[in-house]
Amino acid sequence: MRPTRAATLTALAGALIPITSLLAPVPSHAGAYTVAAGDEIAVHSNTGSTTCTLGYTYTAGATTYGVTAGHCTRGGGSAVSDYDSGATGAVAVAVNDPDPLFDDFALINFGTSRSVSTINGMPVSGMGVPDPAITVCRSGIRTKTVCGQLDGRLLGYQYNVSGMPESIPGDSGAPVWQPASDGTATIVGIWLGEHHTHSGTRTGRFTSLTESLTDLVVAGLQS
Repeated sequence: MRPTRAATLTALAGALIPITSLLAPVPSHAGAYTVAAGDEIAVHSNTGSTTCTLGYTYTAGATTYGVTAGHCTRGGGSAVSDYDSGATGAVAVAVNDPDPLFDDFALINFGTSRSVSTINGMPVSGMGVPDPAITVCRSGIRTKTVCGQLDGRLLGYQYNVSGMPESIPGDSGAPVWQPASDGTATIVGIWLGEHHTHSGTRTGRFTSLTESLTDLVVAGLQS
């Protein structure tokens, strides 16, 4: 029987502090590195590395965190490299339901690396709820920045997007964002991949940041 969503997230939230306390010490020079939405990252395991895109970064207290897709950690690895900046980190919590239409996100501890709130040269105003009246874009390391239209909810916290080219492995975890009239970008989700219906229709899909991650009650998540 599948555990209830609330029970799973409650257990993960309770485990977050002991897990992060066991992470390897961050090198003293780590503060010189930066991490930002759209960076190319790799999660390393004994069997190899999985390349993905970093979707969102923020700092809570003295620690910087990043968010990507949970399925990027399926290889069982915990060490993370940011190939754009040289920053290193470790997976703190990964939520990766075997059913692709359920929860799929991961939190990475980047230690004292600095979070940079820009994407495509635009300042990032923070996280927000997807607005169906505004163009929605993703910025993955493979297909770069492409835009389309929000097609409503797929299931749970996942949304459908149409009008975008098909994503390529490596785009997983990419920031899904919407432009604002003041020239800033609001990150509304983490890219997960494609959804194919029985009739052959293809849409893109992403998970909402605000809905998925606030369930973990991570202190300072939206700071």
